[in-house]
Amino acid sequence: MKRAVLIMLAASLAMPGCALTLKPVDYSWSYESVLNAGPDGVVKGEPKTIAFNAQELFREETGQPGPVEGKTVRIIRNDAGYYFITSPGFKHVYIFGGKDSALRLWNKVLIDEKGMEKPFFNRRDQGIELVANGKVYLLNKDGIIPEVKK
Repeated sequence: MKRAVLIMLAASLAMPGCALTLKPVDYSWSYESVLNAGPDGVVKGEPKTIAFNAQELFREETGQPGPVEGKTVRIIRNDAGYYFITSPGFKHVYIFGGKDSALRLWNKVLIDEKGMEKPFFNRRDQGIELVANGKVYLLNKDGIIPEVKK
């Protein structure tokens, strides 16, 4: 028993960097990225901010497979590291968390049943602001933040 404890203690001392934590971290982007899908469906920013295949995103929104070349994706990242993604004509904002070289859907927020015209994002201290169809929405990873009545 003593030998096992000594081995575990020695192993933990040999790897002191494993416990390093840097915080707080602000992952937010000051501005949204407006990216166009290429022939392979991949959107990527210049300077490089993120790259991903948007075909599944458009399939999720429309319910149909189809070409996405030239379609625009609007994306912004909040301070906790969640990505907020939408596109003109979309009904939803998709909120993703990044992990293991993948974007995993955290939440899908319905904004307008008819689709959004010219949506765009802004970063605000309280969350991510979406402006679409003449309305302003404040979002966090869980969806629309209710308006606080004064």
